[in-house]
Amino acid sequence: MKLFTTIRMLFNAITRPKQHISIREIPAGTVLDIGGGGEGVIARAGGAAVVAVDKYLSEIDEAREKAAGAAWLVADATALPFKSRSLDHATAFFSCMYMPDEVKEKVFRDTRRVLKQGGEFWIWDAPISLKNKVFAIRLQVNLRDADRINTTYGVKAKDQSAASISSLLRQAGFEPEIITSQKHWFFIQAKNSGSA
Repeated sequence: MKLFTTIRMLFNAITRPKQHISIREIPAGTVLDIGGGGEGVIARAGGAAVVAVDKYLSEIDEAREKAAGAAWLVADATALPFKSRSLDHATAFFSCMYMPDEVKEKVFRDTRRVLKQGGEFWIWDAPISLKNKVFAIRLQVNLRDADRINTTYGVKAKDQSAASISSLLRQAGFEPEIITSQKHWFFIQAKNSGSA
């Protein structure tokens, strides 16, 4: 990323209010966390119940130190190295913003493939407008054990919304059941209700 773009992204993050998200629970059972490296938020919330995948070993190495109890795997989420119907649930915590729509669709389809029928896919992410050159969001994530994570996520601008993510989930065979939209972020809980 160019230096000027990085500076604009940091300025964007600093000038927006910090967003507060509480994660008091994650789905019960084995949870696949898509793009789980970096801060390892879901792995820290779920410990040994979480199998976190990320394309980048450097992201996993950073997160593993903060959540050693989780399982970590370098993998491309468009072709997950798991058997069909082998995992209970999935999560993606501010991971979709880093994917083009065509990649999101492939990730959602393969996530559905590896989830058991009735499995849920929980997604936290942000609405982004292509009108802005860059996008950044500062978060304070409060976990159930009083642990707090302060982090910032940033990307080059693109169009993304709860509606666009929900549409891609439906195309992949999920049914979005709960959509919570805040001004600067959203949460979607979708269910794998059909057969493959």
